[in-house]
Amino acid sequence: MKHIIYFATFFCLFLWVNNISTDEIKHALHVIHKGISFTEPVACTLVEITNEEALPHEFYMDVESVVCGDNQCRIDVVRIYWDELGRFSKLVLPDDVALEKSEGESFTEDDYKKLHRILKNENSALKDVYKDEIVGTVGSEGVDAMSGETILLEKSAYVKGAVWTCYSLWHWAHGDVKRHIRDITGNSYSTKQLLSFLSKEDYQLFALEQLTRKKEFSDNTVTAILNAIRNNPELLRASMRYWNSAPGNIYQYSAEQLLPIANSANRILYLTDILHTDQKVNTAFINKINSLISEFSYQEIDLYLSILNEKNLITSKTTSQLTTLLKTDNFLIARRVYYFLKSQELSADDKLIIEDFYKQWKSKL
Repeated sequence: MKHIIYFATFFCLFLWVNNISTDEIKHALHVIHKGISFTEPVACTLVEITNEEALPHEFYMDVESVVCGDNQCRIDVVRIYWDELGRFSKLVLPDDVALEKSEGESFTEDDYKKLHRILKNENSALKDVYKDEIVGTVGSEGVDAMSGETILLEKSAYVKGAVWTCYSLWHWAHGDVKRHIRDITGNSYSTKQLLSFLSKEDYQLFALEQLTRKKEFSDNTVTAILNAIRNNPELLRASMRYWNSAPGNIYQYSAEQLLPIANSANRILYLTDILHTDQKVNTAFINKINSLISEFSYQEIDLYLSILNEKNLITSKTTSQLTTLLKTDNFLIARRVYYFLKSQELSADDKLIIEDFYKQWKSKL
């Protein structure tokens, strides 16, 4: 019986019935596989299947089923399929191949189903386990085995007796190949097409990634990304790499546009980025966001004051604006602002304000 996780036959029949023409394009790659080496790339061939519009539809690669850590494993060549965004879709075995567990025992149907679930999980615990850690757990169970007393993974992360196979295939499915697939697909689409993907939930992160890689910083692109974030604030985190890659004026403009509409969590994210980025912001930017500080949490205020210091953006207008926070009901914020202002050059009026604050709260300062 041919063991496969998803039947390729159905796919071929679908193409025939619907008269969809496809072509295959071979891509010679060198990729890092965590189970083989962290530094030496592995030569491999990725095959792209295009649709009737000559756009990427699916990819596959023939790989060894296991990177054997104990020199006892039987190694077979199997085929992994991905969709056009590099997401694992299926594993197909040749007619004469059946995966094995320890002591030459063949996979059961349940084992194949579990392996499929493991390979579909992008956040598997296998992601963070190093090859040497697995080598250290191989005991006397034989082929592709893992000793019961030293297992470092939850049982859901591997098929019993086949941890090497699960580890090897998972890192093929979710490793360096995925990046190449996404870039190949990205190169097949125009900027206009990528911008249209910003309104499609499943493609938004891909569009941001590819627009960043292609360094698309036109006014239309910037506007489209800002609108996408306004409609879906969760995209802000993913967009930070784009803004940090952009020219300085675009970085500052995006911050001016997004900070006023961001929730507290996203403001913290953005302020943290401004504090640590090599991008430059100027006092005009600070003057524009000064109106927001009355809404800031303690953490936001702390970041904001750190930005003023680190980026040398302190002005008399800003210090006067900050004195209003000495009257806030949040004493932690007021105290943080007091100590900040105390070390600044202040106008006579502002000095009186912080002196009054000290007199009122000196027992708590």
